[in-house]
Amino acid sequence: AVVSTQSTGVEGKQCGIILRENVGPFQQNSDLFSVSENKIELVDSLITRQQRSSAINKFFATLRDDGIFSCTLKGWRDETYTVFGGDFGSEVLLDVERAAVPVLGCRSYGVHMNGYVKRDGEILIWVGKRSPTKGKYPGCYDNMVAGGISTGYAIRDTLIKEAEEEAGIPADIMTAARPVGAISYTIVNQYGTSPEVEYVFDLEVPDGFVPQNQDGEVAGFELMSVKQVKEVVVTDQFKHNCAGITIDFLIRHALISPDDTPAYSKMLNLLHAAHPF
Repeated sequence: AVVSTQSTGVEGKQCGIILRENVGPFQQNSDLFSVSENKIELVDSLITRQQRSSAINKFFATLRDDGIFSCTLKGWRDETYTVFGGDFGSEVLLDVERAAVPVLGCRSYGVHMNGYVKRDGEILIWVGKRSPTKGKYPGCYDNMVAGGISTGYAIRDTLIKEAEEEAGIPADIMTAARPVGAISYTIVNQYGTSPEVEYVFDLEVPDGFVPQNQDGEVAGFELMSVKQVKEVVVTDQFKHNCAGITIDFLIRHALISPDDTPAYSKMLNLLHAAHPF
């Protein structure tokens, strides 16, 4: 379906994309936003990163309290994502409450790690299962480690933090975690628009190591054969972006091939899809 949108801009740089049906609250706040036919911009009087961040997060806190955009703002985290003028690590424009990012349609970044074991010449893959109390995708299968990159965190710092919190992986094992690429995609749903980049890592863990969740967000872990993973990764039991990370792992380790996978080239394209801006 064609999605009718308006671009979000700061200092003349497009940094997001807003669903047209969500424009109303921005139009009603002309002290913060300049709204035209196809563009919504923060007003020029908000000059600094701090000024922009404070203004936009107060705006969304008011909407949250008024029950507007409740499907996403009810998950308010008191955690911000940084909005860059370009790729991750480029010029910082502002910091936005994580729950509000899909409304603005800003690009967000995360880290995902595939944990695996080699046993008797075969690869076994550690798969997490999300807590049934999670606000999104409760009870679904997930990667061994995954998390968004919050304001103030570097990529590997986030990975190490999430590895400890989600799977109890000690620092000495994490030194073997290897960056192996990234995937990109855009999700459009009831929360808004989410152009996302996930930095991917692989970690071969010692046979006998069992991950243990520390923060209550993971119900448990299963060590699956490649056959089991192939069966479950294409179902709704797997969180969708984590399924993409897992398929990427299977491709890179030659556990699926173009000869036995008719959708092979389509999968490659979907794992590295261009964002709408």
